[in-house]
Amino acid sequence: MFVQLTPQDIEREEKRSASARRRSTLILIVAFWAFAVLMLSIRALLVDTAPLTVLGPRRLVAAIVGTILCLATAKLLEALRNRSFAERIVWGVASAFVMAVVLTLFTSYLNRVIFPVRELGELNFGESAQWALVWLGYFLAWTGTHLALTYHWESQEHQRRAALLAEMARDAQRAALRYQLNPHFLFNTLNSVAALVGEGRGAEAEAMLVNLATFVRATLTSEPSGVIPLSEEIALQRLYLGIEQARFEERLKVEIDLPEALKNVSVPALILQPLVENAIHHKLAGAEGELTLRIAAAEHGDGIQLSVEDDGVAVSGDGSGAGLGLQNVAARLRAHFGEGGRLDAAPRDGGGYRALIAMPRSPS
Repeated sequence: MFVQLTPQDIEREEKRSASARRRSTLILIVAFWAFAVLMLSIRALLVDTAPLTVLGPRRLVAAIVGTILCLATAKLLEALRNRSFAERIVWGVASAFVMAVVLTLFTSYLNRVIFPVRELGELNFGESAQWALVWLGYFLAWTGTHLALTYHWESQEHQRRAALLAEMARDAQRAALRYQLNPHFLFNTLNSVAALVGEGRGAEAEAMLVNLATFVRATLTSEPSGVIPLSEEIALQRLYLGIEQARFEERLKVEIDLPEALKNVSVPALILQPLVENAIHHKLAGAEGELTLRIAAAEHGDGIQLSVEDDGVAVSGDGSGAGLGLQNVAARLRAHFGEGGRLDAAPRDGGGYRALIAMPRSPS
């Protein structure tokens, strides 16, 4: 039985995964510093001049400070998760050096200023440098382990997204049949063809049928979970709009702005279709006015932005179809790009409606 995924389902799954990663990070830090305290306690029994009863509590305090430093570094690396893994390794190593210096300064101040330990003697640079190297070894070990686990988690997330894409493909195919090939759409198209034939406009009727056949074939044979060049996506929308322009004639005006530099950018197949059909179905069908529909692509930071906007007033239905279309687009963007794909849709200030899609230049 087919179960349709919603954006809420995907968001809940991502929150669950993020929560599990945070718990694992905390467990790793606590376990690591418990091991560090154990090793340092064994070292104290073997080589330290001060008794363990004196140094033990101080090591616990040092471990608490180290835990806080590791948590801060984990937070930093999480904030950099959209950077390349090589960049994060550099940041992790740099953080290990900083943490080693900070903890060395803290323990020296604790043991010689706040609660002086007589057996430790005067502070000297050589001893501080040795402890800095000791702490650096611990922090590098923790950072390496944390980055390795992060790589593992991200690999699992990519696998999960791939599985999700397979499910979303079925959802998108159903949506394609629901939005593009529903009986109402086919009835109106064929009715328009019959009207053209009755008026003796055979060439226009034939062109309309060719567009319809080409569009149907492209819709049914394309893989919704895959990607196609933006120029092909625009070509599919031109086919569909050609059919609608034959129906509505001068009432439907279309403007398309596709910069040459963006023609080969990859986008999810048929990602614009629900937005285009929503505009026509809810703004033009059943009305007597005109509609100008504009499709545009533009650079947007490191990615691209696609827009579908119109100047019409909603006159058809209760808007539930538009809601389904927007949900479908938002879910597919999230499945392809995670947080990198976003849909924003809202009425325009001057009238009409605008839907904006932001996405990276290539799918993750």
